[in-house]
Amino acid sequence: MNDVLSFRSPTAQTAQDLFNEHNQTEKAQRFLSPVSEQELWYERPAPHHASALYESQITELESHKVLVDTWTGAPTGVVGDKYKVTQMRDFTEATEAMLINALPNDKFKDMEISDSMSHGSAVRSRKYTFPAFSKPIETRKHQTEVALTVALVQSYDGSTSNGFVTGLLDFFCTNGLISGDYTKGNKRHTSGFDLANFILDMDKVVQDFYRDIQRYQVMASTDIMVTQAEATIEALPGMSEKMQKRMKDQYLTEVSTRGSNVWALASALTYYSSHNSEEFPIKGSATHDNVARSLLDRSRQVSKWMNSGAFQRLLIAA
Repeated sequence: MNDVLSFRSPTAQTAQDLFNEHNQTEKAQRFLSPVSEQELWYERPAPHHASALYESQITELESHKVLVDTWTGAPTGVVGDKYKVTQMRDFTEATEAMLINALPNDKFKDMEISDSMSHGSAVRSRKYTFPAFSKPIETRKHQTEVALTVALVQSYDGSTSNGFVTGLLDFFCTNGLISGDYTKGNKRHTSGFDLANFILDMDKVVQDFYRDIQRYQVMASTDIMVTQAEATIEALPGMSEKMQKRMKDQYLTEVSTRGSNVWALASALTYYSSHNSEEFPIKGSATHDNVARSLLDRSRQVSKWMNSGAFQRLLIAA
């Protein structure tokens, strides 16, 4: 199931109240449920030529362990023996304490928390959206409000690192924009990972927000020709011809509202990473719980595109 829970409290008086109310709901308890680490055993089958009296051997695979969702008892994945588990509850509590210290209390007004899981419960993400912490982005043709977002990403199958991503939500189209380089907020599940130090590295969310507002306003103020946008799309690394065609069409859709500028191109790219849509469908999403993981992978890809030489050259040339 593509399990997404969004929560906005009508009664919370403080940020801590809102966090507490959300985390006490049954769905949030499910989302925050811990994983256990268990030994991994395998059965060594009898040799092909062995006699009928030969007994197979059950042996511990010491180089690996299995992670198990304690809510369901189902395994989430097999990882190496040095893989360090970070429980989602510990991750969210540390992040929420940091947010309370980093943001003025009035910025928590109408804050929304969204939890999602995919691949069973192996991949989990939580996003905090702060509508009260927003600023306008203006083009010659259009104005929109963008709000601060903070997202956490965690996996229990070895598929992704501990992730902390700041960004912006465009209220006009609900596109999510990633701040800076996606990879800088990722730390692997190694024995040297320290959650407290990781959160300390991520506590500059206010500075990041104002930096990003300036960055995107520059994009909005930078007019380009449609042919320049199309040439940039063609030069983005790893984009297939089929994807190029769809992205060019999406850019023209953005242009109809925002005008032809770099912000419209950024919006076309982030539309792809924010929506399971007719234009950009997620393969298998109707029958598999892969939406959260797929959008995470798309966000990583869009971050690479927007930090690529082709995109940066467009800004300089324009």
